Amino acid sequence: MKKMILFGLLLILSSTLFSQITTTATPTVKTDYLKKSKNQKTTAWILLGGGTALSAAGIAVGFSEVLVDISNIFSSEPEKTSNTGEVLFYTGLASMAGSIPLFIASSNNRKRASSVSASFKIENRPSVVHGIVIKTPYPALSVKIGI
Repeated sequence: MKKMILFGLLLILSSTLFSQITTTATPTVKTDYLKKSKNQKTTAWILLGGGTALSAAGIAVGFSEVLVDISNIFSSEPEKTSNTGEVLFYTGLASMAGSIPLFIASSNNRKRASSVSASFKIENRPSVVHGIVIKTPYPALSVKIGI
């Protein structure tokens, strides 16, 4: 009896683990690609501007630290070493470098958006009427997605 209860609980548990809700995949349309492109370009510009500001701040902090170090040469105060300027500068460089792939991905998504098109076409199909093969026109929807 214990084995049957244990087996039943195991069966219920396994059925809930594999009972995931699946969503139907909707095809990506032109507006989705354009929105994605705009978001990526905005993020890239923010990273580039922020990286430039951080690098400039790092250079300014680095120069002020150099001036303090030069003034400490002639005094008897102990030297304080700080690498704040270097950290800011390299963080800014990494941010600027991180914006490059986003600019590239943004342009790729914009190209994909321009390559997606939908149109109606009149296609012909062969059909037999009174023993003669003729071409019968019918409307067709054409969707082109250039990937």
